Amino acid sequence: MNTRAKKTNHQTPCTLCPVRQLGIFQRLPEAEVIKVQQYRSGQCVLPAKTLIYRQGEVHNHLYTMFTGWVMLYKTLSNGSRQILRYVLAGDFLSFQPDARVPMTHSAQTLTETTLCVFPRQNLMQLFNEHPEVAAQITLITARDITLSYEYLVNIGRKNARERLAFLFLEIYHRVLPQFPETGTTIMFPLTQEDIADTVGLTLVHVNRTLRSLREEGLVQLSHHKLTILDYPRLVSLAGFNVQSVLNQPLL
Repeated sequence: MNTRAKKTNHQTPCTLCPVRQLGIFQRLPEAEVIKVQQYRSGQCVLPAKTLIYRQGEVHNHLYTMFTGWVMLYKTLSNGSRQILRYVLAGDFLSFQPDARVPMTHSAQTLTETTLCVFPRQNLMQLFNEHPEVAAQITLITARDITLSYEYLVNIGRKNARERLAFLFLEIYHRVLPQFPETGTTIMFPLTQEDIADTVGLTLVHVNRTLRSLREEGLVQLSHHKLTILDYPRLVSLAGFNVQSVLNQPLL
């Protein structure tokens, strides 16, 4: 892991984890969660803009997100990047089928982030001894694949307004269960450059589209906060179905 990481003095027990209902251990009995915690090497805190792992390097740890925002991205041969998805509290990252294969993408924090760390070499033992965990990871991976399909269609076949509407709704629905008191306004640490590299548009096109969505009374983006001004119209514009995309109930 990046040398800027620091191990926290307070290690939250897995049974008391506030994101347990959001993450891979949500369906495990408490006794099983206590056993799984034995595979965790600890928690670490990373500042914003910290590289967790780099594309092309072999990485020896797996993580569950405790707090914060992380972006996963690929760097192309011309130096440009494509952001693949955003990792939030309760999510799982750096999982690949073969631990010996270099990482296919990079991961970088967008905000200060706390990670629960699991040594990769213990993964198969964890799966063999706790098949419920393997089942949960399978479900999460299936959800991520579904979301990747949606983004492929989004970038390949939708216009700029539809692409941004989909991105805003996808993140909004993933943040809201963690902070239901926020209502229609959520934290949104993405820059316009991040948005452009997520939806495959130029920075100028993103800026113009954001202004259009604001003037139409659909969304407001300012000071790292996103406000959904007209949820039904935004859903219609994006063609967004939260049940099929994120396996969540409709609002």
